[in-house]
Amino acid sequence: MRLPAQLIKFGFHLLYYQMAWSYDWVAWFVSFGQWVAWRRLALPFLSSGRTLELAFGTGGFFVDMIESGHQPVGIDLSPYMARLTRARLQYKGYPLRLNRAKAQALPFPSNYFDNVVATFPTDYMLQEETIAEVYRVLKSGSPPGRLVIVAEGELRGPWPIRPVIDWLYRVTDQRSLPPSQPLKLMAAKNFTARWEWITHNGIAARLLIGEKHN
Repeated sequence: MRLPAQLIKFGFHLLYYQMAWSYDWVAWFVSFGQWVAWRRLALPFLSSGRTLELAFGTGGFFVDMIESGHQPVGIDLSPYMARLTRARLQYKGYPLRLNRAKAQALPFPSNYFDNVVATFPTDYMLQEETIAEVYRVLKSGSPPGRLVIVAEGELRGPWPIRPVIDWLYRVTDQRSLPPSQPLKLMAAKNFTARWEWITHNGIAARLLIGEKHN
């Protein structure tokens, strides 16, 4: 059984817009507190230099990147998320390199970023226009520009609750991505792509890594 697509879409819209204040709490609950650790598994795959985060959300991973020595720039469409991230960055005294933009129309020059990263993106990520824009803004040369997507975390938690959370993932269609689909799309857009299961300190997640063909 799966919930109707429009109902799922509406629920995620509320969570990302009017109810953005609850996003981190919901993410913590549905991941048994592993959401932050799942995201951080992307950090070792980011090369030094400029990094663009697609859909920066509440800004947690944006801060992680800054504190790991990266130079992130972020885009997001939600003014509610932007407000939360702005407050987080101001509290820490970090620069506000945030933009309101769509992933399908990035307001940056070509060959500009060393990395593009997205953590648990929605279906916008697999649109041809998004992949084409990511390709455009990534740097050519050696090393090649890299796209890093944290696609799925491995759910670990107490047995009485884990089956319930796992059921929620299924009925909201969050585990229906065929592994071959993104690889074919990215190959068609001149990326060399691969899946990787990464495990660190008992935390595991599935990452999609794509490198730009020159």
